[in-house]
Amino acid sequence: MAVDQNMDSSPNVAVDLKNDLIPQLKSIGSNQSKFGSLGLLIVTVILFFSAGIISIKWQDILILIGVLFFHELGHLAAMKLLKYNDVKMFFIPFVGAAVSGKNRNETAAKSCIVSLMGPFPGIIAGIALYILFTLTKNYYVFKAAQMMLLLNALNFLPIMPLDGGRYIDVLFINRKYFRFFFALMGAAIFFLLAALAKDIIIGLLGVVTLYIAFANFKLHGISNDLKSEGITAASVDELMENESAMQVVVDKLKDRYPRLFTPKLIYQGIYNQLTAIVDTIKFVPAKVLSKIVLLAMYLVMVSVSVIAAFSLIAINYREVPRVERIDGKQIVIVERHTFGKKNNECPINDDLYYHGKGKVFGMNGLLSADTFYYENGYRTGEWIIFGNSGNPIEKRTYNRGQLLSLSKLEGGNWKTTAYKDLSFLRRCAEDIQQLSQPFKSNHRQFVN
Repeated sequence: MAVDQNMDSSPNVAVDLKNDLIPQLKSIGSNQSKFGSLGLLIVTVILFFSAGIISIKWQDILILIGVLFFHELGHLAAMKLLKYNDVKMFFIPFVGAAVSGKNRNETAAKSCIVSLMGPFPGIIAGIALYILFTLTKNYYVFKAAQMMLLLNALNFLPIMPLDGGRYIDVLFINRKYFRFFFALMGAAIFFLLAALAKDIIIGLLGVVTLYIAFANFKLHGISNDLKSEGITAASVDELMENESAMQVVVDKLKDRYPRLFTPKLIYQGIYNQLTAIVDTIKFVPAKVLSKIVLLAMYLVMVSVSVIAAFSLIAINYREVPRVERIDGKQIVIVERHTFGKKNNECPINDDLYYHGKGKVFGMNGLLSADTFYYENGYRTGEWIIFGNSGNPIEKRTYNRGQLLSLSKLEGGNWKTTAYKDLSFLRRCAEDIQQLSQPFKSNHRQFVN
């Protein structure tokens, strides 16, 4: 990775573009490209893991890394499809992960698609994980679904620098004061949350957002000046090829960011500012109709995603053990709670596998007539589901975890279908059930 290089200079002395600044900046750009996304990802994943392992279970850290990786993979895939260059993925210790990339023909539509393709696939994956959890009752599938939904739903919110905030910022990129106050609002929200939660990490996000607000405000002014003077470039390299245009940009940077030039030239800082300026002046803002369509699309997606995410997270699955003495023998029974209420319960053996007759409880907390059986963690025997009338309406027959037949009451008669004759999707669901067996109690995972 490139390292800042400095040399003595004076604000009153002209910068030697041809023999000093431009060669140094080209070297920085070349070294950054050579570093590559894989190396950056590996290093930052290690840093993220090391930073988080001190406060959370290592299993949860691995799930979180997987969730963040999937989220950023969506951004990365969108950038690749839209022909972005120099695409890199990296993790930020204590904070999260990010993907960076450049596009010679940046537009509002492209940028909005990239923003959406992180949280939206994550929401879909989270819902899929919840469906998988209902089939497997696996604690880690449950945790992955929770993290996937919560992280992506939060990222959809219109707060800078989250994906939703960047989406809105892009739509109004030519509105200098709107962008400034919108970013300030995001910083204020993070500071308020940090105070309420007493969490310094959230406070640091507020500081970052505040820096973004003022940095973008300054750069917006420089970019507008350059556009009015007819100076454009598709990349920093292209700008550096035009020495007269480069001189104008450097003079404006010296005026707005004197510390980058005195008492020493900070090449990396100058390169970063040039990159931000070029990204702004080459950006094509959305037209009115496109802006309305993109805004409507965002509102629909964020509404559906947030409602779905927080509805499913409200399931709040828990396993609670209790001990009973039956016929002089001590039996451990595990209660499975959803939505804060007991949904069903089943005995477990010494190896924590479900073993014996289970009981089902309705939404009112009363015992229902439904019955099910496990033997050493495998579904076994006849599972019966009763209707509101109190009569059986469905029967499933299992042998060591494998569904043999499904019987449904239709028109007063039982219709039995063998496993091989079930629909493709139903067979897939049953196959997942079978692969996940034997079922083992997760109650020890829920102990804080």
